Amino acid sequence: MLKGVAVLTEGRSGSSWLGSLTNATGTMGCSGEWLKSAYLGLEPRSYDVLEDVVIKESSTENGRFAIKVFPRHLIWSKGKCGKDFLFEVRRNNDLGFILLERRDRLRQAISFYRASASLLWTSRHEGAGTPVPYSFAGISRAFFQIEQSYAFWRAYLSLSQLPCRRFVYEDLQPDPRPYVEAVAELLDVPVPATVAVSQYTVQRDDLTEDWVERFRREAAEKGAIEAIEDAPVPRTLDNLARFATKRPLTRRRF
Repeated sequence: MLKGVAVLTEGRSGSSWLGSLTNATGTMGCSGEWLKSAYLGLEPRSYDVLEDVVIKESSTENGRFAIKVFPRHLIWSKGKCGKDFLFEVRRNNDLGFILLERRDRLRQAISFYRASASLLWTSRHEGAGTPVPYSFAGISRAFFQIEQSYAFWRAYLSLSQLPCRRFVYEDLQPDPRPYVEAVAELLDVPVPATVAVSQYTVQRDDLTEDWVERFRREAAEKGAIEAIEDAPVPRTLDNLARFATKRPLTRRRF
């Protein structure tokens, strides 16, 4: 039985930064978005193949593994293989859970929109700083997706009756050591004497603050969901079933 940790979160929550700190120890798994075909570099033929590859790629030599999971990752794997990946993994392994949220949802939404529009998800990607046009609709959609994602994880943990450690990104910014200590405890490995210096840097800038004020002003003037119906129809299992039965598609992601 292997020991692992699943970080349940959503994009732009500081998960890459925190994952880089635990990855640097060499004993706490290799945290990443392993439930993502682009990240894995393959399309799994079966659930067993998916689990084998994910655990192999996310493990360090001491047999500890770490995965970062967004709701869409779990839904993708369920659609591909017909199984709840987290449920199956914890049946045969000692899998601990961390729920990571960001308190400032608006700045997270702005960061999410800018990253998705530019495809520059971290400060390590070349081309950081590429201009992205402001979009009230894009930020609004990102905000609602983030809220839905956190609600999804809270419901998932509650329905599954799973214990978890809860962290908020802003609380960890001054000192991420409590997060590193929690991962070490869940994986039963020694806590490092010092926390590594991450290669990731904060991407927030003056433009973010300008957009915060602009979005709040426009939301006050015309409402926060003014452009929601412009959102593309998501490729969810529910919509595939609706399409097959010629029922109206829904823009809800969950």
